[in-house]
Amino acid sequence: MVHAFVPQHLLDFAEYIQNQEYSAEHYDLQCIDRTIINRAYLSTYLHVQEWILNNGPYNDVKDYSKHDVGYHAAICIALNELNKKAMSKKYADFIELRVDADYNIVTIITPKDAQKALDLAFQIQNALQ
Repeated sequence: MVHAFVPQHLLDFAEYIQNQEYSAEHYDLQCIDRTIINRAYLSTYLHVQEWILNNGPYNDVKDYSKHDVGYHAAICIALNELNKKAMSKKYADFIELRVDADYNIVTIITPKDAQKALDLAFQIQNALQ
């Protein structure tokens, strides 16, 4: 089932993941898997940020943090404070996956990682409807 808050162009990659055989000769296709993770994460980030601002007392996500952290870490703190601890944990896992995909070029990213990102996006966004 496709939900309105997940842009359709992100979901088009799901078929690619299901049909992709991953091997050393497909190493150059990692860019697709990395892009899937990035786009799924950023759509989730925007959705969660909007949910937090609509359901909490602050006008800025960083107001939840008493420490000097970035917006991504502040999202986890805000989810915890708004009694969404399970979602905060999943979101933290999603941050790690996204950091590996975007910044750790020596980390091999597979279609399974991309599928995990799509699964996390659906789980987090569905839980915050």
